[in-house]
Amino acid sequence: MLTVTVYHNQESRFMPYEDGQRLVAVTSHRLEAHDGRDPQMATEWAFHAFNADLDRLESARGTADGEAAFLAACVYRLLGCRSVSVGDVVEVQADREDSQWLSCSPFGWRHITEPSNLSGEPLTAAKVYQHIRSQQSTR
Repeated sequence: MLTVTVYHNQESRFMPYEDGQRLVAVTSHRLEAHDGRDPQMATEWAFHAFNADLDRLESARGTADGEAAFLAACVYRLLGCRSVSVGDVVEVQADREDSQWLSCSPFGWRHITEPSNLSGEPLTAAKVYQHIRSQQSTR
């Protein structure tokens, strides 16, 4: 399994990530580690899932990874997350000791060292419950 965690850049949206910028974990998902799936492919999956129109993702639910992409995108949007943009960072973890970090750049993804200014939590039940409570209090 691959764990894909998306971090939004809180300091520089639409500009390339620079070390030291504040990143907040907004979601994480586990993907099957198919033959040939590498961190670059996992980041492409995340970019597509968290930017594509839900109608398009829904129509692809019967394809390989289609159901996972649709459900992940639904959760992402229900939590109120913005699209993945230049400057955001994705961590792809193959096992507990093997993480690769990639930042979204204007022309694809670039490998980076582990960022120094991380906060937030990946997707947890507590995060979902907190979001539900905050939505109920605004009604």
